Amino acid sequence: MNRKKASKASRPRKKNSPVRWLRWLGALAVLGVIGALVGVAMLAFVARDLPTVEELKRYRPPETTRIVDRNGALLGEVFAERRTVVPIERIPRVMILSVLAAEDADFYQHQGLDYPGIVRAVLRDVVEGRAAQGASTITQQVVKLLLLSPERTLSRKIKELVLARRLEQTLTKDEILFLYLNQINFGHGRYGVEEASRFYFDKHVEALTLAEASLLAGIPQSPTQLSPRRNLDAAKRRQKLILGQLAAKRATHWPDLRAEEIEAAKDGKIEIVPLPESEETAPEIFMLARKMLRDIVGEEAFRRGGYTVKTSVDLRLQAAARASVVRNLVDLDARHGYRFPLSHPKGGKTSASAGKPSPKPVDLKLGPTYTAHVVSADDATNTLTLDIEGAKAALALKDAVRFNPKELKASEAAKPGDTLRVSIAALGENGDAAVAHAELGPEAAAVVIDPRTRDVLALVGGYEATTGFNRAVQATRQPGSTFKPIVYALGIKSRRFTPATTVLDAPAVYDQWQPKNFETWNHAGAIRLRDAVAQSINLVAVRVIEELSPVAVVDFAKKLGITTPLDPSLPLALGASDVHPVELTNAYATFAAGGRWAPVRLVLEIRDRNGQVVKLPASEPPRVVMSEAEAYVVTSILESVVKGGTGAAAQKLGRPAAGKTGTSNQARDAWFMGYTPNVVAGVWVGFDDRRSLGRRESGGRAAVPIWTEVVAAAEDKAPALAFPVPSGVVTARIDPKSGLLAYDGMPDAIDEVFLEGTVPTETARSPDRVDARTFLMEQLGGGARTAPPAPANEPDPHDDEPTP
Repeated sequence: MNRKKASKASRPRKKNSPVRWLRWLGALAVLGVIGALVGVAMLAFVARDLPTVEELKRYRPPETTRIVDRNGALLGEVFAERRTVVPIERIPRVMILSVLAAEDADFYQHQGLDYPGIVRAVLRDVVEGRAAQGASTITQQVVKLLLLSPERTLSRKIKELVLARRLEQTLTKDEILFLYLNQINFGHGRYGVEEASRFYFDKHVEALTLAEASLLAGIPQSPTQLSPRRNLDAAKRRQKLILGQLAAKRATHWPDLRAEEIEAAKDGKIEIVPLPESEETAPEIFMLARKMLRDIVGEEAFRRGGYTVKTSVDLRLQAAARASVVRNLVDLDARHGYRFPLSHPKGGKTSASAGKPSPKPVDLKLGPTYTAHVVSADDATNTLTLDIEGAKAALALKDAVRFNPKELKASEAAKPGDTLRVSIAALGENGDAAVAHAELGPEAAAVVIDPRTRDVLALVGGYEATTGFNRAVQATRQPGSTFKPIVYALGIKSRRFTPATTVLDAPAVYDQWQPKNFETWNHAGAIRLRDAVAQSINLVAVRVIEELSPVAVVDFAKKLGITTPLDPSLPLALGASDVHPVELTNAYATFAAGGRWAPVRLVLEIRDRNGQVVKLPASEPPRVVMSEAEAYVVTSILESVVKGGTGAAAQKLGRPAAGKTGTSNQARDAWFMGYTPNVVAGVWVGFDDRRSLGRRESGGRAAVPIWTEVVAAAEDKAPALAFPVPSGVVTARIDPKSGLLAYDGMPDAIDEVFLEGTVPTETARSPDRVDARTFLMEQLGGGARTAPPAPANEPDPHDDEPTP
């Protein structure tokens, strides 16, 4: 054994022969071919269902739709992703270079792939058994963002490499960069460089400085960690690295970029603009415009977005209208104690039904108003626990600031057994209490229209700026005496009545209905139409509609744009049928516009993502309802309401105005509809559940102050103008008592306006001519009656009569 081993060890080793090397090389070649074939097979397998890059030529990502006011001020945005696509030509060079320095300095040199980086990444991925390191060029990132899922697997990486090469062969470098700059995430839900520029700096992307652009370019690496709103120091450190990269590669990559520009950017001032106010000023307009856009372009296009909707509203006036509504409703709350603390039951006794279990709890719904009983008060959460017919609800006082100006604690605001009116903001689930909303005070609506264009300049649907129930458009309420001008306008148009026509104000019974004046004890006898309108005398309005026929008035109201069902009966004259505030306001705009009706206009223009105008649907064509002369006579009559009638509080406006107050039965609705030569406005005030506004409330008290403030804001500094007198109107001197032509030298004669051909032909008797019938009545003791004094607790005697 030992000799064998020794002889083996003593044998000389054979040298490697060329044949052996050739064998090894052949084996390696075969293995290489096999490996290549396997690689090709793997690529073919992985890439068998790859998406086509051709679709990126039709890049249309979701974009932000913006709804703006008539001056371009933003009202709100609609978006799935907040993005505004901008062409590469609009993106400044400082933004492009900053992104290249941050993400892919050699972008314009390579063909879509960074091969050394890929080798490093693949080796590490193999070692760690996962996609641990990225080496993505901008081209690869575009593929990942737009064509592939975000999963981090080896197969997805291979797909990314294949598609990156295909993309470079299909699109130009500028086209690829365009996709990237409009797609990337800049944090806070903002995508693309334009949205980022607006969000952080409140400017369009083309206005960015190098300092601002380099700060933005660093965000996409980690939008959460590098947002300058969350971590400005980290964002600035990243910015310095990018500017350093720009300086290092300036000579070889961007020789036109001056070194001093980069140095200046390092110390450039960065001001991140404050976040926009969260409270919406015009949610009613926003929602109406949003719905109109959806109806016009369809659901799919609406979701893709990219539209700019220009509305008719003036944001400044809208804010003033809302502020007036809020201020005056708070004043009304204070007048009647519509606020916390609640009035406790007498003797401190709890309501009999409070807290008692109901055999079948009520099925609460969103919208209706309920009477709730306070069960308990929790000062820790500042919440009231409520019982609503056996159903549980909770009211957080932080959501009832309007009714808690003194910031009372829950235990101070209400006691067990107290009752209050609430609506339901959110239904309870799985036995949880519903979320209640206090309904202690009334609501209001205000509409402002330009009578020439019918543009809606402002529209307020309630106290709160929400996207909920819009009372200006959706509510239907009794208009009270604000409907009377429609009756009188038809009377003027028919030539059966003039402002000087005397109508009997005396008790009357129609079947079983006996209409009454607000001053039930007082009747004026024969009174001129102008004075009857100014004093809002109900019995005169009833006699006029009886003469004209309710059916004719309904037809006329429809021509003025009233679409709600109107009962063709005598009580219609007193506003017994419900109307929409916006429609009644537009009916008054017809008087202001010289008798020409037109639909209101809320959306002025819609442009798509390419700036092309979208065709708006055809609206109802304008129509002439009255002649200019007829409309002017109506306006002249309504001026008397402001000059010395129920709307006298509107004189505070300090310029010519015409209008009419309205107060429905038991003061459930308070109105003022009025206009100047420049603007028309309508205001309604009332409870959603039609409770009374309270003692002594009326259109003159609750609605006129809002109207006056809103119209003052609309007129702003415009000169005070008188209503222009059109042709077809004549003026004559008349007797203020009889409405007949004044006799020569009559001392108290007044001027009155008439349509041509309707001037009285009879002259009033002078005092020296005694009428035998009058003489006989005086001898029999039939003198004029004296009205008893008004009770101290009654509303303003000039206010309107409740509707039947």
